Amino acid sequence: MKGERKMPTQTFFNLPIDKQKRLLDAASTEFSRVPLTEASINNIIKLAEISRGSFYQYFKDKEDLYYYFFATLKQDSKKMLEDCLKEANGDLFLGYQNYFPKMLTMITEDKQASFFKHMFLHMDYRTSREVTPEAMKKRECEHKKDRHHNHFADFVNADLLKIDSDEDFHSLFKVMMTFLFQTIGDAFAKELPRDEVIASFNKKLFWLRDGVYVKSEGEK
Repeated sequence: MKGERKMPTQTFFNLPIDKQKRLLDAASTEFSRVPLTEASINNIIKLAEISRGSFYQYFKDKEDLYYYFFATLKQDSKKMLEDCLKEANGDLFLGYQNYFPKMLTMITEDKQASFFKHMFLHMDYRTSREVTPEAMKKRECEHKKDRHHNHFADFVNADLLKIDSDEDFHSLFKVMMTFLFQTIGDAFAKELPRDEVIASFNKKLFWLRDGVYVKSEGEK
């Protein structure tokens, strides 16, 4: 299907680990230098010390390398969220409240900060789809034979939520992720201080948890 994201070819996975790492390090350097639309395959292959022909044996195009590189970074974020949900005893909102500052540190202060800055400031429809519950759910289905693989809902106490189905959970999760990425995008665009960014996210989170409508006296 045209436009569908591909994984690296088996040829890439057959490479020695050090050569795979060299290509991903080159991707990190180039995608941290400029946004995806301005990134150069020539720069990537020069840094990775491979030929253009070899590159296309591993990836369809620079977009596929970009999204695969992004997927490798998301593993740390996924584990971080799972840990926060466990520590919150399944309280989804408390888990997210604890998760956000840690994620903020990861994407603004760690070695991939420049990559994430470009990603959030130039996020398009395709990029946003990569972090939706639908995309995560699809990847979970692809790994369903892995008995160690966990669904995010496995770490959430559903008794604390007014949800009736797995689809309800994904819809709620999508709203929370929208808040999260919107807040981070604003932080990068406006260069907001860390405390203000965290306070902004928590306010949105509490709106969702508690509602924003103030009932009049005597209203049920």
